[in-house]
Amino acid sequence: MIRMVAVTGATGYVGRFIAAELVKQNVAIRALARPGSDRGGFAFPMEWINGDLANSLAIADLVRGADAVIHLAYDHVPGSYRGGEGDDLTGWLEVNLNGSLRLLTAARDAGVPQFIFLSSRAVFSRIEPGRILDETHATAPDSHYGAYKAAVEAFLHSFATVHGMQTCAIRATGVYGLTWPPERSKWWNIINAVLDGADVSSFTRGGTEVHGAAVARAVWLLLSQPELALDILHLSDLYVTEREIVRLVREITNVPGTLPSAPIAPPRNVLVSTHLARLGVELGGVPLLQKTVAEMLRAAQASPHLKPG
Repeated sequence: MIRMVAVTGATGYVGRFIAAELVKQNVAIRALARPGSDRGGFAFPMEWINGDLANSLAIADLVRGADAVIHLAYDHVPGSYRGGEGDDLTGWLEVNLNGSLRLLTAARDAGVPQFIFLSSRAVFSRIEPGRILDETHATAPDSHYGAYKAAVEAFLHSFATVHGMQTCAIRATGVYGLTWPPERSKWWNIINAVLDGADVSSFTRGGTEVHGAAVARAVWLLLSQPELALDILHLSDLYVTEREIVRLVREITNVPGTLPSAPIAPPRNVLVSTHLARLGVELGGVPLLQKTVAEMLRAAQASPHLKPG
């Protein structure tokens, strides 16, 4: 029975969805956070451990007595995931890769049976375009970010093999959903550009997406169904273009206007999962996308950035 879960990155984009799901399941949360982290927006109590992945004492406090660890934290230069190492690759690896190893080791030493890590489709960057990628496909990163994620995945496997821990890496595509504060939500700038009557011609990108609530639900099902013993899980729902976000906002608000150009290139590869049905994860598809854009639109319309007149 899962009573308490230790979480890194709880104040981040995905972490807030996962924290909400754990509380919904009556699970206590102990979260590692740096003193400057934004701990607002949580409508439920959480136990906070001050520190980061460089602090072995804080990590030991975090994992002590936990039934599982969920590792979401990722330290990077502002605005960059890929390329997040900036000009200091070794320092970035010390924080992220060695920090992950410190966390894994502390969880092992504390007897924590389950460990879940948020990985990325970046482990597949060098796969030739047009491939269907399931959980068995070999990784081939072409970025330091992808290499870091693949390295942690390898250590998850070794800790499972050598120490008997139950580990799983969730390779998620882009994650969307209304978060705290709302301004951090994906596509917030696009929605506000439409509301402000600004030029939207630059919004021409597209990407594969999954809602944060689906990621959170997958995490909970992995925790509550340990007999499935999945070591890798892919999470990807649908391909979304910025053009489609503009179109949805115009449709909901009945505000006419032009649409940006569609992306020239379709998705390079399709990330699929052979485990979702067995795990019991349901993805929201287009209806959830439409519902979320409407929620974000209401939040944007209530934002003080929109000045009357």
